[in-house]
Amino acid sequence: MERLSSRVSVAGVLVLTLCFPATLVVKAWQTRAPQLPGFAANQTLLNGPPVVYKSDKIAREESNQVQMRMDVQRLYALSAELKDEVDRTSPDTVLSFSVLKRTQDIEKLAKQIRDRARK
Repeated sequence: MERLSSRVSVAGVLVLTLCFPATLVVKAWQTRAPQLPGFAANQTLLNGPPVVYKSDKIAREESNQVQMRMDVQRLYALSAELKDEVDRTSPDTVLSFSVLKRTQDIEKLAKQIRDRARK
């Protein structure tokens, strides 16, 4: 009986000593290897800059140009509406809130056009 319990305890210790390192090995195997500092920079030097095809660049520029033209047309329409509304008001009255709101919309659209033109 004593011999059986010592065998069980030895087997238990053996299982524990094998399971603990096995869990560490599995965990290390599942995680990504750490990147060395500067390794990614060296890879980009070896491979060169990312490839941008001319057709992609041309397509982006064309869509940007179309969008800018649509925004300019919208800006022109908003400014024409603002001019008509201001012309309809008498010089003695205070401008309405709608005029102020329309000018804010025009400023916002003009800023978007300016930012798109800088790109």
